Amino acid sequence: MTWLSQLYKRAKAWLPLTAVLVGMLFGCSPARAKDDQHYVFAHYMVCFAIYGDSLDGYKRELRAAQDAGIDGFVLNVGAWTNNPSYVLRTKTIFQAARDLGTGVDFKLFFSLDMATLRNEYLQEIVRTYANDPCYFHYKGRPVVSTFAGGPSLNWKEDFLKPLRAEGIDVCFVPHFFPHPKITELPDESVIAGHLQQWSDTVDGMFYFGGAGTDVQLTTCNAAYTKVMHAHKKISMASFTPFYWGGWRYFETEGGQGTERQWLSIIKTQPEWVEIVTWNDFNESYICPISEYDIKKNITGLLHPFRYDHTGYLELSKYYIDWYKTGKQPKITKDTLVYIYRSHPKDTVTPDNARPVTARHGNVQDVIYLTTMLTAPAELRVTSGTTKTCIRVKKGIQQTQVPFQVGNQHFELYRKDKCLFTQDGEPISDKITEYNFFSITGVAY
Repeated sequence: MTWLSQLYKRAKAWLPLTAVLVGMLFGCSPARAKDDQHYVFAHYMVCFAIYGDSLDGYKRELRAAQDAGIDGFVLNVGAWTNNPSYVLRTKTIFQAARDLGTGVDFKLFFSLDMATLRNEYLQEIVRTYANDPCYFHYKGRPVVSTFAGGPSLNWKEDFLKPLRAEGIDVCFVPHFFPHPKITELPDESVIAGHLQQWSDTVDGMFYFGGAGTDVQLTTCNAAYTKVMHAHKKISMASFTPFYWGGWRYFETEGGQGTERQWLSIIKTQPEWVEIVTWNDFNESYICPISEYDIKKNITGLLHPFRYDHTGYLELSKYYIDWYKTGKQPKITKDTLVYIYRSHPKDTVTPDNARPVTARHGNVQDVIYLTTMLTAPAELRVTSGTTKTCIRVKKGIQQTQVPFQVGNQHFELYRKDKCLFTQDGEPISDKITEYNFFSITGVAY
């Protein structure tokens, strides 16, 4: 071994300590978790910089997530030095968390995306940030997750063991698809066999529940948590607002599906929840962002049209609070969340371009309405030329109204007094692209 390689080896060994000392210098320490505290994270696609890959843009995203009760981002990295944008953006995201003064409040950790990430980068990624002041630690150990992977690597010998030899004792909570046949919606027996395969490697498992109806996702999450807890492992459940991958669509019934998934999570009590996702604009996302910002900043989209998903985020905020505190929050402000598609389900483009060939669940042409009220009221919905009046109760109520092509308008009345009025995006049957991404909105 040359003197240069010896120097490099010693320098690597000092990196974790150096990160800790830097954190102490700036008055912060690695983001340590309280062992009995529930956490909610959001899966974050580093490849999509929502407001551009600037420090201020990332701060804006972190604040929006924090305002909804989200504790941190799980950074999906599908490349590293072979695509330097991942290295630069990750560095900026960590800097944004530090600059906000949220080192112990907003947490960051990695989801190693094994669909595209090369094995040669795995240890380098974790080594670089494991002791950063903003990195998420559980029981003193840096947490690492994955998307896919499984038997593509001997994770215990070739990933965990070398890092532990350097003093980086990873808490490993991956999402591996059950094998030998990839199963997106496994039942309890499949999950049990899956855990047995990896029991000496993982500290827990994450269920990346993207493709499924809300009922299917709820069932799988509950089964994962049951199996993990039976074997004293960490369960990281998922919440998926909807899923459309461009050719297959899974109906989650707006606020009904959101409520169903979160109530199951509250009942089954997984240690953590990961929202799938914050910003995967090709499949499922929950972030509040205008179509203008998406078109301005995001490249690599499969389809041209996206909508602000503030509705999903606002509704989830209520259940996130409930899950984390163990107490159902009191409703203090009259709120309406509406969710619907921008065109009827059977609308066909002139050339039938990129048809949606697989639709799952109860796909209907309806507006999904969630009212959260301090007292009973009357909800008035005008869809196209059709007007509907609904008596809605105090508390939370889920309602469906058939939609018509044209303008969409919402009003809430109590004792003949209009509490709010709001217009939604119009619905059209003249389209050039199929778009099963939901329109959402919130009125107060």
